[in-house]
Amino acid sequence: MRYPADIFTEEAMTRPLFEPFSAEHERPDEWSGPHGFVIGGTATYAMQAERDGALAEQYFEAANALVDAILDKQVADYQVANAALFLYRHCFELLLKAGLPSKVREGKNIHHLGNLVKSYAHHKQQEGHVVPAWVITRCEELGVIDPGSLAFRYGDYGTPTAEDGSPIFDEIHVDLHHLKTAMRALNTTLVDQNWSIRMARGDLP
Repeated sequence: MRYPADIFTEEAMTRPLFEPFSAEHERPDEWSGPHGFVIGGTATYAMQAERDGALAEQYFEAANALVDAILDKQVADYQVANAALFLYRHCFELLLKAGLPSKVREGKNIHHLGNLVKSYAHHKQQEGHVVPAWVITRCEELGVIDPGSLAFRYGDYGTPTAEDGSPIFDEIHVDLHHLKTAMRALNTTLVDQNWSIRMARGDLP
C-alpha cells in the first residue's frame, strides 16, 4: 500500500517524544506557541488529593472535547464512544478519591465507583457535608456498567447486572446531549465539595 510521503518523515520516526524542557518551550500564555505538554518537575503536585483533582480536570476537559467534536460533526460518535465514556468515568473516580481524607485515600486503590462513592459520602458526612442522593445513584450507575474500569477501556462489558443481580439490557444507548449535561452536573457537584480544585480554578474564599 502506498502512503503520502509526509507520513514517514525522518523526524516522525526518530525524534524522541519526551525531550528536556528548555527556554524555547516557554510561552506567555496557554494559547501561544509552541504547543506541547509539560510533565514532571513543577507540573507535578506534591499532594495526592491535588494530583487526583488536577488529573480529573484534564480527563473531564478531554471528554467534553470529544463530545463537542461529535456534536460539531468532526468525528463520528461510534469512533470515540468508549474513549469519551472512559474519560468521564475516570474523571469521577479521581474526583471521589480526591475528596477522601489522605489516610483513607492511601488504601483506596480500587476502581468501583459504587464502593468509592459510598466511602466518599460517609467521610463527607463526618465533615458535615451532605452528598446528594442523585450523585450516589449516578456513580453507582456508572459502576454497574464499568465496575473495574475495564469495560470502557478495553470494551470488555461482559453481561452487566443491576444491584439485585438481574441482567441489564445487552444493547444500551447513551444519548449524547443527556450524557454531557449529566456529566456536567455530576462534575460541578463533586468539584464544589473539593476546595483544592476550586482554588486551582481561581475561586476565592
